[in-house]
Amino acid sequence: MLDEFGGRKTIIPAEVKGRFRTWRNRVHGVLLIIFLVLPWTKINGLQTLHFDVPNRRFSVFGQMFLAHDAPLVFFLFAILILVLMLVTALWGRVWCGWACPQTVFVDTVFRRIEIWIEGNYIERRKLQAAPLSAEKILKYGLKWFCFLIISSIIAHSFIAYFSGASELLVMMRSPPGENWNYFLLVSAITGIVLFDFGWFREQFCIIMCPYGRFQGLLMDNNSVTVAYDSQRGEPRKNGGDCVACNRCVQVCPTGIDIRDGLQIECIACTACIDACDEIMTKVKKPTGLIRYKRESRAKGALSPRIISYLALLVFCAAGFFYNLAQRAPYSVVILRAKGEPYRRIDNDRVLNHYKVHVLNQSLSDQRFTFALDGSSADVGAELTTADQFHLVPSGTSKEIHLFVKFPIKSLNANGQSRIPLKLVEHIGSTVQSHSITIVGPMGATN
Repeated sequence: MLDEFGGRKTIIPAEVKGRFRTWRNRVHGVLLIIFLVLPWTKINGLQTLHFDVPNRRFSVFGQMFLAHDAPLVFFLFAILILVLMLVTALWGRVWCGWACPQTVFVDTVFRRIEIWIEGNYIERRKLQAAPLSAEKILKYGLKWFCFLIISSIIAHSFIAYFSGASELLVMMRSPPGENWNYFLLVSAITGIVLFDFGWFREQFCIIMCPYGRFQGLLMDNNSVTVAYDSQRGEPRKNGGDCVACNRCVQVCPTGIDIRDGLQIECIACTACIDACDEIMTKVKKPTGLIRYKRESRAKGALSPRIISYLALLVFCAAGFFYNLAQRAPYSVVILRAKGEPYRRIDNDRVLNHYKVHVLNQSLSDQRFTFALDGSSADVGAELTTADQFHLVPSGTSKEIHLFVKFPIKSLNANGQSRIPLKLVEHIGSTVQSHSITIVGPMGATN
């Protein structure tokens, strides 16, 4: 990474064509479209992916999760981590080369802009080594201006996942002073993206990315990795198939030599495979000198590592879908109101005050009413609320006050009794049954 003077050695990889390059272009194009389009789409009236942290509301592919859905969030993140672990154990750092945002944006967007403005890798290397001139200032200025525009688009698209796409459009049309927090946040993210994708680039993969450090813990000899066939290639230019053209080094975005073996700097981008296959075809030798391969020659047997990851993944997936299936559209918590436990109305009747917390977790607004069961009405109990119908919008909660009047004779010697309470949902036509404890003076029935 350093030159003979201790300065950073900027890597300008050569362009490469081939079957893997073609497929990577397609995959990267799909991922870019998904990233840019996803926040502007809706499922069941909700933004497809929206992480509203201040209000603790999260919509994921048509499902809305609230702050108390911690088990679901735990299982969801566990599934994502285990999928990454399983993919790494099976195919090495395929995530880095094919789906990592660092690779997708740098390789498919920022480097393409450089090629468009400055030319191919040879012209870019000459321009970098050339003294400062009007042409160099013009090309570098135009390049960084385009980088700034792209970085701003990426930052705004990223923020849309958290602020909401429609809310973001409103803020973009408003003066910055009305939304200072988001304005500063978007500006900071734009600067970070510009610095990382425009200048830092492979340094992040080489010295900062933690994934490259612990990949050795996830992989074994059964993992498929991009590797050089040393038995076939060595000795170079003297009996082996490797012609020592160094083409694999020239196209590597992290500047390593794949012939030195597996290295943490390798992002498995497959550029060396396409480059080597191109040379092998020209010298009329079989392709595949550099290819996807595993160290172990055993076939068909899953390693204990893979089996463990699969078992954990199945367990977490089962836990997620079970909790999702058990998740009620709304929840009700009934608590006694603060203050005196009861109020005596007259010699024969007592009043109890309750607070009901209703949380609507469904995707539509709900209307509820409360009613006492027939058996409670038979003993003279009466229920009073401020409104006959209680509207609870989707994803919100509401506190409802209930007052229950009942005759003292309905209490036991301890001054308590349990009576049934019904919560009627007027949109879904469902009924939830609850019970409340009424209290009054002890021994008043004797």
